[in-house]
Amino acid sequence: MTSSAGPSAGGAAAPEALPVDMNTRFERFPASLKGAFVLRGADGNPHSVRFRSAHIARLPAGLLKPIPIEDRMLDIAPSRDLFVPFEAAVSELDPGWYAVRSAVQVDAGRSFEFSSRAFSIAWPRNDVRRGVIHLRQPVQVGDRSFVIEEVDLASDSATVVWRSGEDEHPAARPRQANVILLADGAALEALPEGAGPAMARRPSREDRTVFYPMPKSARSAAAVIRLAGEDSKPVPIPLG
Repeated sequence: MTSSAGPSAGGAAAPEALPVDMNTRFERFPASLKGAFVLRGADGNPHSVRFRSAHIARLPAGLLKPIPIEDRMLDIAPSRDLFVPFEAAVSELDPGWYAVRSAVQVDAGRSFEFSSRAFSIAWPRNDVRRGVIHLRQPVQVGDRSFVIEEVDLASDSATVVWRSGEDEHPAARPRQANVILLADGAALEALPEGAGPAMARRPSREDRTVFYPMPKSARSAAAVIRLAGEDSKPVPIPLG
C-alpha cells in the first residue's frame, strides 16, 4: 500500500499558511512500514526544517509509537523534493487503525503537523463479524428525518450507510448530525473522516460513517442518529 497525505485535520497548519508541504509515502510489509517523508517548499521560498516528532498514531486516539528520525536541519527548496526515509516495525501493534503523523519546525519558528492516510492492522478472522445488513429504516430526530440504509460489516471495519430523509445533498445536511453504532449497548469507536476502506471514502449522496469492526462476541447491535445532542430511537441491527 502506498500512502501520501498533507496536513492532519485539526493540526497547526492551515493550507493557505503552509511554507512547506510534506507527503508521507510508504509501503506496507507484514512486519514493517518502509517509506519516506517527501518535503518541498510550498510558498516559493527556500526554508530550513527540523523534525520535531514522527510516530505511528492509533486512530482515533491512543498509542503513539515513535519513528526514529535523525535530528538535523534540512534545507528545503521550492521546486525539488527532499526524501527523508523511515522504517517502523508494526508487528507488535494491536489490531486497529493507524496513521503516520509527524511535526516539523520551519526556520526555527512555527511547527506544522502532517498525517498520512490510515492503514489497518488486521483482526483475527474469528474475532469480527462480516456481512452486509440491509435496513432502509427511517428514523426521526426532532423535526428531521433520516434513513439508515445498511450496515456493512467487514474484517477491518463496520460502515453505516445513512442519508437524510429529505432527499438533500450531503453538503446541505446539518453538520451536527452523526450516527452512533452500538454493540451490546456500547458505542464502537468511529474513525476520523477520510479514514477506513476505500469504498467508504468515495463521493456519494449518502453518508458513510466508519467504525471499528463489529466483535464476533456481540449479542446485539443498533444504530442511532444524533442531532444537536438529541438521539433517535435505536434501530436494531440483526446479527443472525
